[in-house]
Amino acid sequence: MILFGYAARRTLFAMLGAVGGVVAIYLAVDFVDNSAAFSGHGWFPAALELYANKAVVVTREIGPAAMLLGASIAVSGFRSTREWTAMRAVGLGPWRLAVPVLAVTFTAGLALLVLHDTVGVRAAERAEEIAALRFTRGGDKVRYLAAREPKRWFRGADGRRIYHLRGHLPDGGFENVTVLEVDEKFRLVRRIDADRMHPARGDWILEDVQDRSFAPDGAMKLERAQARRYRFDEPPEAFSVVAGRPSQMRWRTLVEQIGIRRRLGLGTVEFELERDNRVAFPFVAVPGALLALALALRRNRKGHVAAALGEAVGVSLLFWAAQGVSWALALSGHVPTAVAAWAPDVLFLAVGIVAVQRTS
Repeated sequence: MILFGYAARRTLFAMLGAVGGVVAIYLAVDFVDNSAAFSGHGWFPAALELYANKAVVVTREIGPAAMLLGASIAVSGFRSTREWTAMRAVGLGPWRLAVPVLAVTFTAGLALLVLHDTVGVRAAERAEEIAALRFTRGGDKVRYLAAREPKRWFRGADGRRIYHLRGHLPDGGFENVTVLEVDEKFRLVRRIDADRMHPARGDWILEDVQDRSFAPDGAMKLERAQARRYRFDEPPEAFSVVAGRPSQMRWRTLVEQIGIRRRLGLGTVEFELERDNRVAFPFVAVPGALLALALALRRNRKGHVAAALGEAVGVSLLFWAAQGVSWALALSGHVPTAVAAWAPDVLFLAVGIVAVQRTS
């Protein structure tokens, strides 16, 4: 236990230093690159808030790679101080170092997972909001505002009913509503227009209704009503589609949006990939640290910090390449999103275990 605690503390300090250093360098480079946009009254407090939020976002995004670097530096330190040689002399193998390193890395992964859902999601949204509304003009601001407008077009789960909801009401209803019904050949067979639509115990009450039916021969029948009750296949909550990117939704909202979009027949692959990757990504450092440990303990290794940096960068690049391939396969529908999210972790974990075993 003494060795475990000693190795765990050294790994933790190395990881904290690596994460802090990498985040600081990233923010400094980003500030220099975008400093021309920071102008106008009150730019300094706005920039300070921007980079405070960016720091949280960047910590989550590059945290696993920085943790990998910290683990590599910590293990390399055991070798440079001859402590690894002493451990080998008394019969201790690489797993006596690997276990505390992996324990610290796994705990740090859990911390990143919690940090992102509790703070990181809002920080990412706030950073994008400040950058778009305070420090950019024209197209970027228009696109940002347009992306956050309430969802207006919906298609039912069976594809036969299409809703155009132009305005939201406080009670969960909508105004200026159009409901289109089509047949299997996507020919319009019915159109319902209403000034307002309110939920009513699983049904909908439409006010100032114009209900048109279209026969196959082209004849049209029009019915008008002050108010009429309709039962649609989609429940009222099915229209609660939240605007924004999946990465900017908290876990509960993300899961709810996947269910809602499935009922409406909307695409869910990006949302499912974000859901699965949100759990898998923070633990990337676990197999990465295992592989970095094996590299740090290999025979005839030279150097300390520089070698650890090079090894960490190399492992990170290999992981990102594997992740890019798996994500592309998931987005194209060739593999399930859970497989795409976890495949790089499992692959590198297997390689890391074999590599550590070979150092014994």
